[in-house]
Amino acid sequence: MQLMTRKKMLIGLGASLTIIAVALLGIALFYTGELEKEALIIEDGVSEPNLIVTNVSEGHVTLGITDSTDLTYGSWRSAGVFGMEWVGGYAQVGPIVKLNDIQVVREFLPVSGKLSAGQAVSLDGSAFIGDPHKAHGISFDDVRFTSDLGVLDAWFVEGDDDTWVIYTHGKGASRRESLRMLPIITNLGLTSLVITYRNDKGAPSSTSGFYDYGSSEWKDLEGAVQYALDNGAKDIVLVGYSMGGAITTNFLYKSNLADKVVAIILDAPMMDFGDVVDFGGERRGLPSALTDFAKFVAAIRLGIDWNALNYLAHVDELAVPVLLFHGDDDRTIHKRLSERFFEARPDLVTYVRTIGAGHVRSWNVDSDRYQAEISSFLDGIVP
Repeated sequence: MQLMTRKKMLIGLGASLTIIAVALLGIALFYTGELEKEALIIEDGVSEPNLIVTNVSEGHVTLGITDSTDLTYGSWRSAGVFGMEWVGGYAQVGPIVKLNDIQVVREFLPVSGKLSAGQAVSLDGSAFIGDPHKAHGISFDDVRFTSDLGVLDAWFVEGDDDTWVIYTHGKGASRRESLRMLPIITNLGLTSLVITYRNDKGAPSSTSGFYDYGSSEWKDLEGAVQYALDNGAKDIVLVGYSMGGAITTNFLYKSNLADKVVAIILDAPMMDFGDVVDFGGERRGLPSALTDFAKFVAAIRLGIDWNALNYLAHVDELAVPVLLFHGDDDRTIHKRLSERFFEARPDLVTYVRTIGAGHVRSWNVDSDRYQAEISSFLDGIVP
């Protein structure tokens, strides 16, 4: 009788463990699917409207929330300067005049198109529309360079110096991301090359069909550096935004041209993709053990090499000065990554933490400080 009871208990325990294992696998597969959708699949770069205009007056606009508005961390309630886009138009919004839980009144500068109450809009961290000339009246040329995948487009702004600054944008962004920094660099007399890379609109697709978070895109940056050297550059300064920071860092680890780089500027860089996924799990309230299991399943199902995408693990290999910006309100890449970077290489890294800034929003929140930090940093490096 006792033997039969024990057998039943073991069978019941085994069944329970099987149910738990299947449930855990199902949850892990669900979050792996979410990871694929949110982080790996190529985006079209189009921002869906998530605010509604309730009033437009001379110099001010009132924006109301919608069902898709980020009520806690959205740019609509953040201090600073942002672009605002709607079908057929673009503007800039500035300092907050009045704010409550359902709407905000901000200073308003029209750029193109007509804005009326009732129109759906989205805010844009790039803050400027078009290209260097449309945004700032800066003359530029459209040029092309090559990488292992083929031909890629870039904006070329000629300077008075043989130091070239090459800009690499973040995931799902575009060359417009550079338009905030471009006037600073142009005023310093340096040449600029603002590049595209694989999976951008009109560019070749990556072999994986996904964003590779620097593991393949660094080759496109290498092609851009080679183009610069072939066209008169002597020294290279690299600028990387978000995933562009991963691309920039991996280029320094992998490329034979890395010794041509004299400095890098990073804005909210993605230095460890695994930590970014961990942070996403924390925001969702997931137990860390479940996130770890989902990452294990993702490694098998999607072929993600988490160790290869941890660029912090090799910062001892870096040999050039780094200017590092990160907002303390970043809800995409936690500031702890930049803090770890600074703590690991205080001999190289100048760390600028921006209070109240979201992801890649340090310029937006405090453009004067942003400009001053870049000018001071480059003044000590570029002859």
